[in-house]
Amino acid sequence: MDVLAQSLQSAIQQLTDLNCKYTVKTTRPTRDYFKLEGDSLYVIRQHLAADGVYHLVAAAKMGKEVF
Repeated sequence: MDVLAQSLQSAIQQLTDLNCKYTVKTTRPTRDYFKLEGDSLYVIRQHLAADGVYHLVAAAKMGKEVF
């Protein structure tokens, strides 16, 4: 199953519907140059382990300010 680039909520819902086990880690930039939209997480990496567990990495969408 491919959930890459989907919203985290949608990915979790699809994996839950298929009774797939998963883990989620969130990542963020080291600098706070752009504001993060914390409520809009997206899957930026996925890995299916040999034991059948999906390991997802999610990141928040970055909002840009225009001056």
